[in-house]
Order: sequence, then structure tokens, then C-alpha cells
Amino acid sequence: MSNLPNVGEAIAPPTGTRKWTRTAMPQPRNERARADLLAILHNSRPWRALAAAEIRSKYRRTTLGPFWITMSAGATILAIGVIYGQFFGQDVSSYLPYFAAGMVTWGFVAGVLNESATALISAGSIIKASNLPVCFHNMRMIQRNFIVFLHNLAILAVIWLFLRWPLTLDAGLAIIGLALLYLFLSAISIPISLACVRYRDIPPLIQAATQFLFFASPIIWYPESLRVGRLILELNPLAHFLAVTRDPLLGRPVDPYSLLVATSATASAIAIAAWLYVRYRDRVAYWV
Repeated sequence: MSNLPNVGEAIAPPTGTRKWTRTAMPQPRNERARADLLAILHNSRPWRALAAAEIRSKYRRTTLGPFWITMSAGATILAIGVIYGQFFGQDVSSYLPYFAAGMVTWGFVAGVLNESATALISAGSIIKASNLPVCFHNMRMIQRNFIVFLHNLAILAVIWLFLRWPLTLDAGLAIIGLALLYLFLSAISIPISLACVRYRDIPPLIQAATQFLFFASPIIWYPESLRVGRLILELNPLAHFLAVTRDPLLGRPVDPYSLLVATSATASAIAIAAWLYVRYRDRVAYWV
């Protein structure tokens, strides 16, 4: 039998040399995934800059730029808010801010959920040709939707100038709710993207589920007006994220139970996303 060395054992150098080398060992799967996540966290400037550049390029050579998105969303909120407020017999001065805050927040949620279904599919050529972390494309997509959300917050500020509902220091709690929502969506986009890039029938299901969640979440209706199906509201994590993000901006008290559910859902989503990313990260290039 030949006396060939095993992989990883020292190999004798050619005659006349004094150095010993070892064959390169493949990097463990969890180490590669961990390196991706650390690269995304420690160097966030590239994906944040690309997200902003995508929005600028879309509205290049326009007068208002990205604020065209805000004007379109504002017209929709004003029209539906006034009509639905009268339809539900609500005072428009209190219903319009409630509906506007809910729609602005939901625009961020729906944008991330729908685009997560195609984030890796549309970046297939980049994934095959570059060594960028797979989650880089998710974070770029989330940051782009977050920038649009920040622009749409101007709608709520304009409505406040006319209706002037009371604001307290508790409005600062909306920052905590928004941070939890950002982390939750960042984490939940990983399983959605992995599932959709592997099974191409899932993206239409994601869009249908997003529409169902819109009507199952307290956006166009008040939670206290629900008489039947209260369990659906309690089990809907997006309803709790809406509560901790929207209610402080409207001067409404934040339910501690909603804050607990939002925090637990965020922690669970991060754990599941990390596990799935470590397990399936190397297979994405074969699926796209």
C-alpha cells in the first residue's frame, strides 16, 4: 500500500527546503455563517449605502425624489381614512391618526414580507458570482423599506399639525417598539427567503398571507371593537408590534403584555433565523 499522508497531516517539503506546510482544511459550516453575520453587523455601511442608492436611482431627475412615495401613501391614507372613519361611525379626528400610524407601520411590514420572498431569487446572479454574505441581500432590502418608512412618517407629522392630539414623553417608547420591529423583520426575512428560493411556489403564498394579516391586524379597526375571534388577535404577533410601535405616537398607553409578546417573538425569530442560516447557507448558491 502507498504511504500517502491523510488530509490535515504534515506533508514533507521538497528537498532543500526547511519549512513544513499543512493542507488547507475546509472552514466549518457554522464558522462561515458566523463570519457572515459578524461582517453584516460590523460593516453595515455597504448594505445601507446600496439601499439608499437604489431609492435615489429610482427617482433620479425628479423634483421631489423619494417624497413621491410619501405623497402617494398620504393620498391613500387620507382618502381611505376619511371614508372608513365615517363608515365605521368613528370620529375622523381620532380615527385618521390611528389609521395613518397603522398604515405607515404596515407599509414597512408588508414591504419586507413581500420582498423577502424574492430577495435571494432576484440576487441569484450576484450570489453565484461574488463572495458576499447571503444575508447581505436581505439587509439591503430591509434597509430600503426602512428608509421608505422614515419618509412616510412625515404623513403622521402633517396630520398632527392639523388635528393636534396630545403627546407625552411616553411617545419615546415608540423607538423601542420600532427597534423590536426592525429586528423581528430582519430575522423573519431569513426563513422566508430560504424557503422561497428553495420552493418557488411559496412566494405567492407569502403575498396571500400578507393580505390576510392586513385584515387580521388592528389597522382599519380598533382592537377593543372586536367581539368574535379575539384569539386571532392575541395570537397575531404583528398586532402586538403595532401596539408597541403605534400606540405611543398616539398618546395611548402601551400594553405590557404586547411588549412582552413583541420581545419574545423577536428573540424567537432571531434564534430560528440563526439556526436555519447556519444549516442552509451553503445551499443557496445551488438553489438560485
